[in-house]
Amino acid sequence: MEILTSKSQLNLFGYDKLFNSFIALHKKNKLPNVMLLSGSKGLGKSTFIYHFINYLFSKNEKNSYSINDLIINKENLSYKLLHKNIHPNFFLIENNNFEKDVKIEKVRSLLRFLSKSTYSKDLKIVMIDNIENFNLNSANALLKSLEEPRNNTFFFIINKKIFNFFSSSISIYYSYIFIHN
Repeated sequence: MEILTSKSQLNLFGYDKLFNSFIALHKKNKLPNVMLLSGSKGLGKSTFIYHFINYLFSKNEKNSYSINDLIINKENLSYKLLHKNIHPNFFLIENNNFEKDVKIEKVRSLLRFLSKSTYSKDLKIVMIDNIENFNLNSANALLKSLEEPRNNTFFFIINKKIFNFFSSSISIYYSYIFIHN
């Protein structure tokens, strides 16, 4: 029996309006390149982002995302690649449970990923889960890449502590979405 994680959850519940808003923004080419989703742990922020990423990646696939039902088709190629953490256009930074802080090496790996061209000149998506666990060096290295993202690159940043990461004097432009229960 598989343990359900945010990336293996095939159904999305309670995010219909927000999901449709993201789709509408993307279709109009107005989806911000950097988005911060903040709210208490366990509200489904990561699951929401995995669903939206699957929608973006699987639009032209045989078994694409079901917009009407908010369901990932587990037979779509993007789901399989994301589930195994091997999608060539996706980069995930999440905190290792055994380490307190996200190390700068993970951000350096991200910077190498961002410098490479995408598979089939498609979207490049970065998901950062629990940004509040970045140490100062990691945060500073990340900010450089957030300041001027490329048009086809999207950052989805998840924070479970409101404004903790952005409480410094550094200001960046991003879209902020607060998720509440």
